[in-house]
Amino acid sequence: MIYAYDSRVRYSEIDENAQMTLFSLINNLQDCCTFHGEEVGVGLRWNMERGHAWIVANLQMHVRQYPQFGDRIRVSTWAVGLRGMIAQRNFRVELTDGTLLAEAATEWVFMDMVNKRPIRIPEEQGVYGLHPEETLSQSLGKRKIRLPEAMEENKPYQIHEYHLDTNRHVNNAQYVRMALRYLPQDFEVHHMRVEFKKQALLGDDVVPLVSSLQENGAIYVKLADKAGDSFFLGEFLS
Repeated sequence: MIYAYDSRVRYSEIDENAQMTLFSLINNLQDCCTFHGEEVGVGLRWNMERGHAWIVANLQMHVRQYPQFGDRIRVSTWAVGLRGMIAQRNFRVELTDGTLLAEAATEWVFMDMVNKRPIRIPEEQGVYGLHPEETLSQSLGKRKIRLPEAMEENKPYQIHEYHLDTNRHVNNAQYVRMALRYLPQDFEVHHMRVEFKKQALLGDDVVPLVSSLQENGAIYVKLADKAGDSFFLGEFLS
């Protein structure tokens, strides 16, 4: 099934210009796919009771237009493919009059959270249904990100409780929020590709590495541990 919910842009979701933040936009996508699981009977608690979870591996997103305070929006999602341990899921955000605001494509890994390893997607997860015919308006780019060689290391910081979700690791939207701190203040993101490489846990130290503005118009952010292994890679274009 294609799942959708209607919402209204809240004061808690906007920036100083009364525009929904990218962090809030991603949270709406996250809420939508979580509600989808609840709707078809394989939601958050169902998975937690079995020691399972869906973990997002990558996200490509294009924002045509950010919603404004008070706008009435519709957020929709649908599964595109299920194969082995991997699922593909797409998203769309529109005004309720049908104006397209944003689209996203994602890949998810089905995890055994007890043994900390990917496992084959159970048959029960097939209740989502597949809609490969429901295409996005444009290609959102390759999933793999190639970082530039020159990146500047910034001051490390530590993971706190407010960064975590029910899986007890840093929530995917929080990684993006961290990365956005290193973009210029006037750099409004309209295209983003991110990879979630390794789970960051409470108390972990994060080392941010940031590129200068590249010839392709992108700024790259890597969030790594002290050994240099990546938690998160991001490509941001205005």
